[in-house]
Amino acid sequence: MTTPLPVSAGDASRVLFTGIRDHTDILIEVLLRLPPWSLCQLRCVCKLWLERTTSSTFLSAYAERHTTNPSNWFLLDRTIFIDTAPTPRGPIRALLRNSEPPKVSSIITSSRMCSIRRKESFYDQLPMVVSYSGGLILLTGNENNYYVCNPFTGDTFLLPVPKPQLRNAESLGIVARDGEYVVAELMMSCLRSFSSVNGRWEEKPLVCPQFSRGDMVFSSGGMLHWVDLNCGILSCDPFASEPTVLFINLPEASGRPTRGLDEWIHMRYVGVSAGRLCFFDIDEDDGESGSMSLWALGGNSGEWVLEYKVDFEDLWEDESYDDYSLDEDEVPLVGLVDPLNEHSVYVISQDCLFNIDLKTKQILNCTTQTNAGREVGSSPPIACVVPPLPHLVSPYPSCLRKEASNSDPQEAGSSDKPQKSGKGRRRKSKT
Repeated sequence: MTTPLPVSAGDASRVLFTGIRDHTDILIEVLLRLPPWSLCQLRCVCKLWLERTTSSTFLSAYAERHTTNPSNWFLLDRTIFIDTAPTPRGPIRALLRNSEPPKVSSIITSSRMCSIRRKESFYDQLPMVVSYSGGLILLTGNENNYYVCNPFTGDTFLLPVPKPQLRNAESLGIVARDGEYVVAELMMSCLRSFSSVNGRWEEKPLVCPQFSRGDMVFSSGGMLHWVDLNCGILSCDPFASEPTVLFINLPEASGRPTRGLDEWIHMRYVGVSAGRLCFFDIDEDDGESGSMSLWALGGNSGEWVLEYKVDFEDLWEDESYDDYSLDEDEVPLVGLVDPLNEHSVYVISQDCLFNIDLKTKQILNCTTQTNAGREVGSSPPIACVVPPLPHLVSPYPSCLRKEASNSDPQEAGSSDKPQKSGKGRRRKSKT
């Protein structure tokens, strides 16, 4: 019998790597099976893997395989996790610490973008995630600055400051479409927007019904939607040169806040699930224990259809309730709707996020903390669907994308500021 020769760990890894490199078909198949965030990281392993994952053949095959992958979404905490460790100078990065739902993912960045400080005035915005669309995140940082970042690659672009300055993050939204994006703010008589196509802010005239308040902003199908939870949804295409608005009334749900209009945000939610606009409502006065209802906007009729209505009393009687500490005496707060499965919703109770199946009337899961160690609290996370190729989505304007890899995005975003002259005092040559 032949005795095998001893092989060191270093030799084994070299043999394994060489074997995979020689079998291109196996390597491609392994890479095609990876989730988008893992693929982004493996591009940095070596030049071979970078070439393989950026070829047109691989990109088309990967997009076809992952377009309908039901696991390509995550819950994102609005609070930004700040890494206090010293960071070297260079481009500011904001990266995703990802976890599969129902666990809540977090954005991690350095104190150069978001310092740990108190809110000094009414107009100061605390660092937070504002909006998400197509692999790009809009967030606030220091001194009321706004950033667009790709959390899968860490690339970050500082938006130039418009005049007058942005004041209310709740009226801002981002929408990505066909490799470009628009950040827009709904104002009284116009739509103020920043486009990645021309790299500047502009105001577009807009005639729209007056909102009593703006509770939330989200995007779908290349459109931006501003929601007043008391009356309806205002939708428009911010890419259009002359945008027009469409107003959609909310369904006549019975739930009413008992402590003022500020409580709407804890009782109602509007979003997109399975390609349809959805309205999730909690009525604490319906029956003995309260109820929750899910409405969907019909494609052909254009009317709201009640898809599910569940009494909390039915939920308490299910066997799954015994596995979780959901308080029967407390009506939960509304969370969000699964963006890919409309009968899967999330509610918040006792600072915990509960996942409930409206079809089976069962509690599926529960989470108490984000993966950064912060308690869920009363603020619901954002549902984010991952595009097939997230590492190709750029936060930089078109005019800066060729230079983005060699420049600091923070400096690029502040290009409107006067630059210091490169001329200085010339030293006299020695004679």
